Amino acid sequence: MAPPAVFPSVWEYTDYRLWLRETFQVRKAVHTWYSYGVLAQRAGFKARDFLLRVMRGDRGLSLEGATRLATALDLSRKELDYFVALVQYNQAKSDEEREQAWGQVQHALAKSRNASQPRLLTDVHREVLSQWHHLAIRSLLEMFPDTGNWEALGKRLHPPQSASVVRKSVKLLERGGLVEQSPDGLWKATSRAVTTPAEVGHPAIRNFHRDCLALAGNSLEEIAPDQRNVSGVTLGISERTYRLVCDRLTELRAEIARLADADPDADRVYQMTLALFPLTSPVRPQDSGS
Repeated sequence: MAPPAVFPSVWEYTDYRLWLRETFQVRKAVHTWYSYGVLAQRAGFKARDFLLRVMRGDRGLSLEGATRLATALDLSRKELDYFVALVQYNQAKSDEEREQAWGQVQHALAKSRNASQPRLLTDVHREVLSQWHHLAIRSLLEMFPDTGNWEALGKRLHPPQSASVVRKSVKLLERGGLVEQSPDGLWKATSRAVTTPAEVGHPAIRNFHRDCLALAGNSLEEIAPDQRNVSGVTLGISERTYRLVCDRLTELRAEIARLADADPDADRVYQMTLALFPLTSPVRPQDSGS
């Protein structure tokens, strides 16, 4: 006898389209009669291929449509709220809309008791991720606990930051449980780290990446070549190879993090920002002229 089918839990996803695709595949494997048309009819959509286009990203869902679809997929009330919040988040057209929708996603997670600590980012941690210098300061305190000479610490940063900026950053890191003052008066990093999903698309995280990419660009003029490494390659690849490259980059980040953790002589903070993005849209066979 075949083992019972395991249906994907919506709580484990931050991309509603991915959850829809994988849920549909499991249901189709269990029930051979299951189809996009059957699901569309149950959810009250007239076009039989509408949900296929939604899953592909060609069409979006209205709030009413998302609610009907969640009901057709037998989601509980809390799961429905989370699914609808994901639809709003994934389809948001501005940072303001995305920020508001992300708050609804986090609220639904908190109410459900299905949020693991890394996924449920607090407002403090979102603020930590909003500017590059917060994590740089934390890393400095991890290597060199400080009595509170924020002016000297600020001068170590590239570009330098004022004592006031550093002081506010340390207080923020303390509120987030990322640094603490020990009984001997030294400020130092705790063992806790900010952990986020690989790509949640939150505005604060995107701002952090923008800051880091801007710093990388500035380093070309401000940092000596023997103190930085900036390189790139232009590739022609398929979607499948893109996914493989992303997996390799994830492994590379983990390996480099292990090297850093094992370095007994660490004396400076580096930022490694990996960027892989398309320079063209995909060329479909009918567009290639062949």
